[in-house]
Amino acid sequence: MTRKVAVLGLGTRGGDIARAFHATGWAVSGFDPDPIAEGVPDLKRDWTRESTISSTVRGADWVVICLPERLELMRKVIQRAQGEAPRETTIAVVTKDFDVDAVQGCALRPAHVLRVDQGENGGYVIDVSSKTDAKAKSDATMVLSQLAAQEFGPKPRSVQPPKAESA
Repeated sequence: MTRKVAVLGLGTRGGDIARAFHATGWAVSGFDPDPIAEGVPDLKRDWTRESTISSTVRGADWVVICLPERLELMRKVIQRAQGEAPRETTIAVVTKDFDVDAVQGCALRPAHVLRVDQGENGGYVIDVSSKTDAKAKSDATMVLSQLAAQEFGPKPRSVQPPKAESA
């Protein structure tokens, strides 16, 4: 069964992540309120640009949020995504400026929200807290390792282990 990812924010980061998910066999849907956002026009199959957050996250296994570094906006989108996506959906927030506690702060189900950033040497860093579900941590490590191998070129890259959990 093909897994589905919903990418919210189709700028450069969102487009790169959507392409990496697509290349590893995921069905991809995306949303951006800006009709001229870059998106991922080069994807032919298993790619759908939706007109609402609700339709984008419907049936998604993962939601990746790639928004401008504005915490209030991120939190509203997290709440909306969790309100519309299946209960066990992992919400991965791509941010450099905010820690995992900030992005989990207003989540309906903080156990399924994690923070992701690009690692210093390529790959991804996963930031979790004591609230994060163990299955979500494990799945995130596996999924992001596959993406890193796809996105960051021919030399093998790995996901850096989750940072120490915050209290």
